[in-house]
Amino acid sequence: MESWRQRLTGELRKSSRTVILGVGNDLKADDGVGPHIIKQLQNRVPENVELINASTVPENFISQLCEMKPSLTLIVDAALMNEPPGTIRLIDKDSIGGVAFSTHQLPLTFFIEYLLNQIETIILILGIQPLNVEFAKPITPPIQEAADQIVKTITGTK
Repeated sequence: MESWRQRLTGELRKSSRTVILGVGNDLKADDGVGPHIIKQLQNRVPENVELINASTVPENFISQLCEMKPSLTLIVDAALMNEPPGTIRLIDKDSIGGVAFSTHQLPLTFFIEYLLNQIETIILILGIQPLNVEFAKPITPPIQEAADQIVKTITGTK
């Protein structure tokens, strides 16, 4: 079975234009891992990769995404997957029914469906199992470690 790293690396290589969308509430500990990863990726990605910190409102960036017309849209978010904290899974848009994304204004499925009605793009969700989503707490060590792995994979560093 292909690992999330292998699949993500392959998809990034094939993509002529990629948008990485960090989703989550950075005031709620591990729920902020998406925006946290976007901050870590600043100035470390190739020119064909655009970074968006979408916070809890990815739907606010639909117009921008439609203008960019990415061949790959990668959504990075904390995801309740009933896995150990820090588990990373690359989730296809068709498989997100069994995964919970709790802090969005609209369900992520609505955002994805609407976006796909507007542009042709491959959509992948990189989900990270959170440990703590309490208000005003920092990202926990297992989630920081997962974030570091993701950043290294995307930037091609070791």
